[in-house]
Amino acid sequence: MRAVVAWYANGMKTLAVVMLLAVAACTATEPGTPAREAWLTGKLTFRKVESEAPTSKPSSGYPAPQNKADDPAAQSARATRQSTDDTTRKQALDTFDCTAPDPLLGNDDAAAPLVTCDAGEFRYDLGPVFLDGGRITEATAGLSQYGGHVVTVEFDAEGAKTWGDFTTANVGRQVAILINGRVLSAPTVQGAITGGTAEISGKFTADEAEQLANQLSGR
Repeated sequence: MRAVVAWYANGMKTLAVVMLLAVAACTATEPGTPAREAWLTGKLTFRKVESEAPTSKPSSGYPAPQNKADDPAAQSARATRQSTDDTTRKQALDTFDCTAPDPLLGNDDAAAPLVTCDAGEFRYDLGPVFLDGGRITEATAGLSQYGGHVVTVEFDAEGAKTWGDFTTANVGRQVAILINGRVLSAPTVQGAITGGTAEISGKFTADEAEQLANQLSGR
């Protein structure tokens, strides 16, 4: 626990300490249990990549959301980075600082375009969300053929059709897979994927991949 409230009046301090220790004993993390990463607790979304640009100041990782959707900062960012005007978004793509606090983390409008970053060296101009984690029925963590940690997901019937239709129509184009509005990976579609599965890669540790898989599976 981060906060301790102690009572001094009428000899209640001892009782408060005893109660605090009891609560701590009930909520303590089991030894060896990995800490949950806050940035991995958001909604998974899929967006089409319209364009990308390198950034001179790469992000060092995936930040966790800090703002509420109705914060003025989020509303201001939405007006530029989620504008339906191509010129406005192009300017945002050229100037957005991936290392600065991002009020749109977890607050992006799924129905609108989005200018955002990955955890590496690229900024992206993305189309609206066409698929999200709500269509995932199962997710498992594992290793890719290249040795990195990945999460393989299976979609329900509607999600599989949406994914199949998208990949069929966008061979040779990139698709962005995001969490909290930040790009985890943006692979190029090599061919139609009609089996209802997708592989999510990123700069995952084994524990992070397992946490994401458990979250997407509702475990």
